[in-house]
Amino acid sequence: MATEKHKGETELAVFREFASRCPLPIDASSIQKREGESEPDILCQLTSGEVIAFELVEICDPDVARSLHKAQSGSSAALWTSDPTATIVRKKLHKTYRTPRPVELLCYTNGRVVTPDEAVREQLLCWANAVDGPFRRVWFFGEHAVYQVWDA
Repeated sequence: MATEKHKGETELAVFREFASRCPLPIDASSIQKREGESEPDILCQLTSGEVIAFELVEICDPDVARSLHKAQSGSSAALWTSDPTATIVRKKLHKTYRTPRPVELLCYTNGRVVTPDEAVREQLLCWANAVDGPFRRVWFFGEHAVYQVWDA
């Protein structure tokens, strides 16, 4: 599957696209991919001067990812799918991050989930309200738009 380098490049590309569409005034020239253990994935600065860290997570169904990988290599595969949102987000909400900056969670889809945006948003809101996690806000960059799902 994907290497850490490829994952980092994907996250940076996703975040740059998010920054161009979200309502936050992010200075595009300040976006940095972070590599440290226990550090959030991205550090950036708003035009106001505030520096924010973002943790990124792809809402990805592993069965869809495997089937797509097989299809790209010329094989066929059966597909059984379910909504992975709760499992993925619960893990992130229980992590801790080493940074003096406020941390926000950006959940995104990248074509490897069949769950509609509205269903993902509902699950994100449910879990963000249920767990006292490390995030100031939770964002969802879905198939159709960017949504601010939750705000502490």
